[in-house]
Amino acid sequence: MTQPFIAATAALLLCAASSVGALELQRQKFSDDEIFSTVVREFQKPLLHRFNPAAAGERKPLLVLGPALKFGAKIKSESFTHLTQQELVAQQEAVFILITNAHPDAERNALYVDYDIPSNASYGVLKVYPKDGVLVAERTDSYRSSSGARATYGKLYEGVTCRDKTEMAYRWNTYAGNGLSGHCPEAMFTEFMNRF
Repeated sequence: MTQPFIAATAALLLCAASSVGALELQRQKFSDDEIFSTVVREFQKPLLHRFNPAAAGERKPLLVLGPALKFGAKIKSESFTHLTQQELVAQQEAVFILITNAHPDAERNALYVDYDIPSNASYGVLKVYPKDGVLVAERTDSYRSSSGARATYGKLYEGVTCRDKTEMAYRWNTYAGNGLSGHCPEAMFTEFMNRF
């Protein structure tokens, strides 16, 4: 599969959700919301985790699309909140699913979605396909890696000033063994940068 084909497919996938911009799988059209809601449902429990022990209230899982996936308008969904990478970093969120790539197979029977959830050190590939007219998800590759999670956080937060009481500040303290503190151990995020 060529890079231009993958890029064109990603652009088609991430058009505004409409019958024109919908992705066709098994001759059925599915919107971005339907596709990514299926992905988020597969990881609902880890995506609702909060590092801040005092965090109250429900929130929708956070979905972030990597730079390989272009989109014209943010996806509006009842299942998740779509954030850009810049918004994620500005809010210093620690629990999210990052979609690094997505492409259909040659027969357009299924969509393969590369995902990364650094908060629980998991990443892999999810196969999304229609079954009885409804999208379902199946993990085709699933891995755990704490060093991979640190690398993902490092790519996002390198050179960023830590702010007290953010999810990232709590996450940093949790991994340092002081999960109840929301105070930044240092001015800049460094715990993942020293090892890469």
